[in-house]
Amino acid sequence: MRLKIWLSTVAMMTSVPALAQQTPLVADGGFLATPIADCKTDLRYLNQVGGWQTAWPREWETAARASEFAAAIDRWQAMPAVLDEGIAKLRAGIAAGEMAPRAVVIRVHQQVRDLALALSDNDPKYFSDHDDGNAWNQLLTDTLLPALRNYETFLHTEYLPVARVNPGMSDWEGGGACFEKAALWWTTLDLSSEEIENIGNRILEDTRADLVASADEGTSFDQIMKHLRDGQKTDETTAESLIAISEAALQRAQDNTLSAFNHKASDGITVNEMPAHMQASFPAGFYQRPTDDAPAAYVINPSRAGERRLMAEVIAFHEGAPGHHLFFTYPRDTTWSGYNAGLLEGWAIYAEYLADEMGLYSSTFDRQGMMAKHLWAASRLVVEPGLHLHGWSRDDAINFMLENTVLSQTEIEIEVDRYIAMPGQSLSYMLGADYLLKVREDARTAMGDDFDLQGFHHIVLEPGVRPLPEVGTEIQRWSTGATDGQD
Repeated sequence: MRLKIWLSTVAMMTSVPALAQQTPLVADGGFLATPIADCKTDLRYLNQVGGWQTAWPREWETAARASEFAAAIDRWQAMPAVLDEGIAKLRAGIAAGEMAPRAVVIRVHQQVRDLALALSDNDPKYFSDHDDGNAWNQLLTDTLLPALRNYETFLHTEYLPVARVNPGMSDWEGGGACFEKAALWWTTLDLSSEEIENIGNRILEDTRADLVASADEGTSFDQIMKHLRDGQKTDETTAESLIAISEAALQRAQDNTLSAFNHKASDGITVNEMPAHMQASFPAGFYQRPTDDAPAAYVINPSRAGERRLMAEVIAFHEGAPGHHLFFTYPRDTTWSGYNAGLLEGWAIYAEYLADEMGLYSSTFDRQGMMAKHLWAASRLVVEPGLHLHGWSRDDAINFMLENTVLSQTEIEIEVDRYIAMPGQSLSYMLGADYLLKVREDARTAMGDDFDLQGFHHIVLEPGVRPLPEVGTEIQRWSTGATDGQD
């Protein structure tokens, strides 16, 4: 099964399988819409993180580098009809009162507009320079570009004026039940909204204490937060430097992997820039699995590099090793398929904590970046129930994160709009990490001096993706002597 990780794990957003090249073209919200497929909302069709307008250009890039264009041309001749069908579904949503929230529509509209501009400007990512690529280039110009412009015009003139103002699910028909179902689907943990919020508030409190402990004696939490926020406004890190810092962090992790694991990642990883049309509405980056044509990549969002410097290392560890890259390339005897954000994103946040235990952060500043990121991830456990169950406005959510994180308002707006578009998804990160840390501590308590960190990690990683409660059962069996945690 070929997977592509589209969310940052800041982001993002993010980690989802995309099977675009093996499935028919559909202009919808992609895999990210799966848990709300039965809900009465056009979020099934509009998504700024994993929707068609983010997935299809990746195929165009691949086609532009190919030497045989016939199959791609046959496939993409259908695009105008597919987008017309997507428009028809959205018109039906308007008639049924199932419009998507305005914040999401604005993001998708911007991406479609920018993608159309890229094609009109003959962006070399999508246009071929092969001698036999003229037919492909003509298809982009004469068929795909007009279809994009037509869809963008529909969003601008018909859909955006009637999009929902309320960002959450609380006033939808069955919205509360839909959110709870989505949260369970994403996390595999059956938790009440009260339990989720309590975990979030506990982690916020613990992380504030960790930040104070990392600073000079007598420095208050508010002083640290002000220092970090002010620093982001004046940081002069360039996109090139951000990439170099990320590459150095990944190399450091690779060099030290065997201090905490039985195996290293089986493949290397590169740091690649995110396509320009995605940067304005996308989180800090995402992980892309290796293919036959290219190595694994941490696809980084280099925009606003000064803001992103604080969390550069922690996000690299999240996306690379010991995070997503190590998980997906860890040597295993079993073949697995499927997707579970609770384990995949939970592991990546757990890897951020583990990187600290392994001494991978290069400075106190970068360790504070890790803690700042954990404030961010924990705040989601309060913000999502606020939006989708308690009737919070978009401004309510933004203001909560302004008070409790060091993210800029621009970054927070991107984040909040992501939570609006994908109910329940952002909960998987910190809930999953908190679960893994808890079962690790339980195992350490049960085993005492016999506890083996490498063995613990092998039990978690080797079987691949499965629900978190299943991981917990396996760790419990291991800690009581039923399995040895080794190869």
